[in-house]
Amino acid sequence: MVVNCQYPKASELNAVLYNRVSENLQVQIPNRSNGIGGERTDWNLHEQNIKEIDDLISWIQHVLPDVSKKFASKDANNIHFGYDLNSFEIAECWGVRYNKDEYGPVEHNHFPYTLSFVYYVRTPDGSTPVIIENETYAVNEGTCIFFIASQYHSVNQNGCDGRCAIVGNILYRF
Repeated sequence: MVVNCQYPKASELNAVLYNRVSENLQVQIPNRSNGIGGERTDWNLHEQNIKEIDDLISWIQHVLPDVSKKFASKDANNIHFGYDLNSFEIAECWGVRYNKDEYGPVEHNHFPYTLSFVYYVRTPDGSTPVIIENETYAVNEGTCIFFIASQYHSVNQNGCDGRCAIVGNILYRF
């Protein structure tokens, strides 16, 4: 299961977000087949005092209570069962960029985190979808997808230059 949310400032900020991620890329992502992975920033992008990243993170924190209710209940009213809706905290956040023919890391999960998110900054034609628990999800600019962190996911070979996302892990603090 994934929960999709549309970032209301996407059209205004995505070009700047792409530049901020690109300016902070530092690590080649190891790859499962031919060694050609994308690039990523450090794990603490959300702590770098980058205004546009901070705006995105603030919005994610704002939608987390409603997102959590969708995971907690199949009921149409999204009832939650006694947990604190405001106890979710972004623990890690990083940017990634994939160019043509680059892959993501091997199928993996983000255990022991509670939730993970991927915000799609740039998805040119040919951007590969994300695969979560063997289900394929299209990637669209301005969309943030949330999923249970222990779900296995991967990104196959990308078909364009400049596919860019901001990714993060969320903890539930008691």
